[in-house]
Amino acid sequence: MEKNETARLLERLTSGEWGEKIDRANLAAADAVIDADPVWEDILPAGEAVEGIGDYTVTHSGPPISYEKMVRLHQRGMVSACLFEGWAKSEEEALAFIRSGRLNIVSALDTNTDGSGTGILTKSVATLVVRDRTSGKTAAVFPSEGAEFGGGFCGWGLYSEAIAENLRLMRTRLLPPMAEALKRMGGLPLREILAESMQMGDENHSRQTAAGLLLEHRLVPELARLGPAALESIRYLVDTPRFFHNLGQAASRAAQLSNVGREFSTVVTAAGGNGVEFGIKLAATGDEWFTAPSPMIRGRALTEKEAADRIPWCGDSSVTECAGLGGFAAAAAPLVLATRGETLADGIAQTREMEKISVKKNPHYPIPALDGDCLPVGIDARKVLLTGITPVLHGGLFKKDGGLLGPGAARIPMACFEKALAAFAKKYGIA
Repeated sequence: MEKNETARLLERLTSGEWGEKIDRANLAAADAVIDADPVWEDILPAGEAVEGIGDYTVTHSGPPISYEKMVRLHQRGMVSACLFEGWAKSEEEALAFIRSGRLNIVSALDTNTDGSGTGILTKSVATLVVRDRTSGKTAAVFPSEGAEFGGGFCGWGLYSEAIAENLRLMRTRLLPPMAEALKRMGGLPLREILAESMQMGDENHSRQTAAGLLLEHRLVPELARLGPAALESIRYLVDTPRFFHNLGQAASRAAQLSNVGREFSTVVTAAGGNGVEFGIKLAATGDEWFTAPSPMIRGRALTEKEAADRIPWCGDSSVTECAGLGGFAAAAAPLVLATRGETLADGIAQTREMEKISVKKNPHYPIPALDGDCLPVGIDARKVLLTGITPVLHGGLFKKDGGLLGPGAARIPMACFEKALAAFAKKYGIA
């Protein structure tokens, strides 16, 4: 949109009858996130827990993209998926299968999951099932693959016989005791863990150290009651770095699912990148994507070789920012800021800046560094264009062949919001 055209549209969307209607819808959308009661209830194969994941189907992070246009990580992930599920016996067979058009390639955020990193998910992979008991909406995400394999198959698109065997081990031996413990507990509430951890130095995107310990404090005693059969499960849980990261994403995704299709709301319900494009979705426009070139993540100073080995934003873990965590909670996590050469004062300033594009504050998340003030929630696309402030996302700098160069941050491209509001205006006939 031209500058004058944008100004006229914003005037219509922020004043008078339309402004009031959108304000009410956005307050309802923010309240849906605030009132969400995410509970980790079960562990199930993706084929049973994720909508539309069946035979010959693979998810990926970010907006929809063809195999030919994918970054190398995603292309390799498609091949890995075919090998893991037995749809092909070699890389050559897998490539032929993919190029035949028989593989159903799906954006994770077009389902009830999200794709951290590469977001590779197939029907046989075990998922952590989190239900928002307020709305009844359920999200299911893949777990970390343990201390040895890290992002492995799902997060980095890697494949080997050892990775495949580890995924099977997780599904058949490591995760079932957790599922049994969850059933005995009646589910494990996550909101309290999120709230307490953010008073202990986490922002629950790049850092979940406290959240992980709080999770273990609740879950390990229940696992221990299952006897020796649960010892492997306990070891996997406590040895896996950032195990809680995936649960935080599931909680965030479940909270926003109730806003999909919410009439008149300009709140962002999903955001993610595929290394080529970055996209967002608005509540009122449902599952429509609004995209722009994926941004590069800034972090610590990189060597020339490292800078050449990174890719633009790849992953859907930015669903946490859509729920008011991560970049919106920078004031809670000075250690995260320190990894990119910034201070607590910078983190406070970042959270205060995010307030200017948010609908309201979440009373569940008071932050000590804000003198008990609470974190902002509900990204309002109108406020992004009005202020010229785009959302800050915390995340990781991905190598071209998998693995991380370290934590960093990026901003959602402004073009995503310009396209989103133009589509919103078209839907409702607002000139």
